[in-house]
Amino acid sequence: MLAEMNIESTDVVRLIEQFLREQNLHKTLEVLQRESGVSLNTVESVDSFKSDILRGRWDSVLTSVLQANLAAERLTDLYEQIIIELAEAQDMVPARALLRQTEPMDLLRSSDMDRYLRLEQLLSRTSFDPRHAYGATSKESRREAIANSLTAHVRSTAPSQLLTMLGQALRWQTEQGILSANTGSHGLFHDQRQRAQRSVVDRAPDSMLATIKLPKKQHPNSVAFSPSGAYLATGSTDGFIELWNFRTGKLATDLAYQNDGTPMMMEESVTALAFSSSGELVCSGAKNGKIKVWKVKSGSSYKRFSAAHSQSVSCVCFSNQTTNGDDNDNTQQQQQQQILSGGVDNIVRIHGLKSGKMLKEFRGHSAAVTSAIFNHDNTRVLSTSEDGSVRIWDASSAVCLHAVVPGSEDLGLSAPPAHTVLAIPGKPTEFI
Repeated sequence: MLAEMNIESTDVVRLIEQFLREQNLHKTLEVLQRESGVSLNTVESVDSFKSDILRGRWDSVLTSVLQANLAAERLTDLYEQIIIELAEAQDMVPARALLRQTEPMDLLRSSDMDRYLRLEQLLSRTSFDPRHAYGATSKESRREAIANSLTAHVRSTAPSQLLTMLGQALRWQTEQGILSANTGSHGLFHDQRQRAQRSVVDRAPDSMLATIKLPKKQHPNSVAFSPSGAYLATGSTDGFIELWNFRTGKLATDLAYQNDGTPMMMEESVTALAFSSSGELVCSGAKNGKIKVWKVKSGSSYKRFSAAHSQSVSCVCFSNQTTNGDDNDNTQQQQQQQILSGGVDNIVRIHGLKSGKMLKEFRGHSAAVTSAIFNHDNTRVLSTSEDGSVRIWDASSAVCLHAVVPGSEDLGLSAPPAHTVLAIPGKPTEFI
């Protein structure tokens, strides 16, 4: 899930390093690796790299080693093997160059002079003796040992990852209407004011994006979008809670528990759904009056309220949570969050997510509650009911501050049911 992904800063550096290498900006790459202390350590294919070592394709191996930027101390055995095999082929000029002009061999000379001198003696001989060069081992076994050692310190990665990720981000923003789809290219550093203006333009839906098909005798009673727009949750009459890719109309495949056929499930029909503001939790209410809170990533139950209402739960809502990038603070806020629920029993209640207990009860509606929300700072609760009223409550005292009845009582007509109350984005004191 996008809103929940944590990316290591070292991986960001490696993305940039890969881009620099692919663009042949080797000096810039060298400076970045030196100043950041982060090495790319990648080859195009680990299997091909190992195969080249086993077959003695030393030109390809040295090119891969250069790209992988392996530490010189890890390359001593490799360079020693290449020098020995060059001596075996009587190719002395490059063998002496590797022995006397490379950093791995300089390290060998300073750390193990006897081993270094044996290579010098090998290159001074007029004939090659495998027993003297390889000792009790064979050429093939030495290659295999070197291949196993080096492949443990390198990895392969798909090419052009930075450009691919940027392209995916642009496509997502285009699908969300943040960027215009009418141009063939996008400037990443365009005027942010223009970007903001485009992002708030509302358009009436004019086409169907996808259709979600459920089995026969199974239909959704409730739906909810995650805050990031990554998932569409459905709650069905058979108690299943499923998360979908709304662009394709297919089940979200990045959630292992859905792939394994073990979705989130209530005992009875799911009648209400809501995501937390972080998108990490989803709350479900059921026909039997029970409420459960689930972890989106794992599908495991986070908290349950077995007697939330005496009759069917008609609506659920999380208290508003602010995020500031501090993981510890955000975790603490999540634990302090509250669940607001309304039921067919005419009651609105607040439940503590940490305690698992009911904290407040709001009585005053004379018919089933149809919706309930917190205001922007969680100091007020707004609720609607089939009795036709919209009530504004003090969240701490549970006192009804105002009761608004939109019906035309002056004409002697009964008030029609009030179905939904919605907050207006950017206008914290107003609602619909």
